[in-house]
Amino acid sequence: MDATSHIAAVETAPIRRVHGVTLRLLALGGSALVWVAMFAIVASVLIMNARNSVQNETGSAFRLANAFATLNLPTAFEQRDMMTLAARIAAEIEAQRHLSAELRDASGQPVALSLPPRLPPQRVPEWFAALTRPEPQRELIRIAQYPNVLGVLEIRTDPRDEIAEAWADIRLILPLLAAMALAAMGVTMAVTAFVSRRLGLLGAALDQMRGGDLDHRAPQTGLAELAALTDGVNALASHLAEERAKNRRLQGRMLTLAEAERARIASDLHDGIGPRLFALQATVDQASRAAADTSPDPALAEALAAVTRHAQAIRQSARAAIDDLRLAPTEDASLAEMLQELLIEFAEIAPEIGITLDCAADLPQPDEAGRIALYRFVRESVLNALRHAAPDAIRVALGRANDGMVIKVSDDGDGPAATGRAGLGQTGMRDRASALGGSYLPPRRQGQLTVTEFHLPCPGEQGCAP
Repeated sequence: MDATSHIAAVETAPIRRVHGVTLRLLALGGSALVWVAMFAIVASVLIMNARNSVQNETGSAFRLANAFATLNLPTAFEQRDMMTLAARIAAEIEAQRHLSAELRDASGQPVALSLPPRLPPQRVPEWFAALTRPEPQRELIRIAQYPNVLGVLEIRTDPRDEIAEAWADIRLILPLLAAMALAAMGVTMAVTAFVSRRLGLLGAALDQMRGGDLDHRAPQTGLAELAALTDGVNALASHLAEERAKNRRLQGRMLTLAEAERARIASDLHDGIGPRLFALQATVDQASRAAADTSPDPALAEALAAVTRHAQAIRQSARAAIDDLRLAPTEDASLAEMLQELLIEFAEIAPEIGITLDCAADLPQPDEAGRIALYRFVRESVLNALRHAAPDAIRVALGRANDGMVIKVSDDGDGPAATGRAGLGQTGMRDRASALGGSYLPPRRQGQLTVTEFHLPCPGEQGCAP
């Protein structure tokens, strides 16, 4: 594969997509993981603080109640109604938050207490109560009147009210924390979507450039962090466009030099081999006449006739090779004039076939490399039709395309042979088109016609001079 074919293969290669984790999925997963961890940490801290608060509150209340009962109960030697006084103290302790009190008589039976109405504590999930409930505290105080023990006052911690308060606080804080987490994740996803769209613009620009549109430029995204990347992508596109233009100029120059070399070879063949073949033909004719006059030998006459035929065949082959190598029209002729003269020559060779040339108005004039490529395309296409298709009519049409000019050669012959591979002529035309930034479409059937096309970008592109 030569350099031109390699460049064409690279420019038309399919764009491969790299699959992986998307930025949005990564941002969503990362932010969700962070907020779940933060939620767990905050919840753990709140539960630990709630447990400490319940323990401290109930402990303080228990110590105060114990001191209150100890100070207010009379001694065992006083002659007072000890059980009535103990019942009043137990009722006052029972009425306090975080505590419970029970008075039992000497037989262990509970003594009824006169208690004010009390609201039941708020229901709390058992798992939360188990996490925040401290170790229970219990104190037994004997009620005695010498020498008898009248009963027992039992004071216990009751953390249900404090646990309910802690649960109410957590029920308020955790939903707010969850709402903040969702809001933060939403902001993160919005920022990620904004960045992804900007990266998508850069990716789309790179895809356009990868597809060969090096005039396309990546738009500015409005993000300072991506500005340098955008400038770098655009600078790369400009550099690649310059390099491609330079390469196409070199390819066009190579085509021009190759055509000049073909013309030199044709001139050498014409000037060197032509006179010798003519001299050989003249000598053979002279020998034939001399042999006929002096020695009417049939074998010699037949041998000289064979030499004459071979000399004529060699002259015809040499002339065909010279005609194929030489670009017949002058350098100053326009493309339409070059093609008109070419088709006149074909009409002289095959007068029974109708060969026409149609040119649109105001066509741009290709440069030297473009004229050579288009001339060779028409010559090769018409020759192929004459040699292989047996047409009744051949039409050559020059017109404008969206991005330049196009030449179509159509014939009503038998159509292209289904060989499955391109010949040397088609390969050469494809290489010329690629070198000039154009494209070559090999022969194909369109209805009853066989059509082949050559697209040349212009004006302003390599291959055309406006």
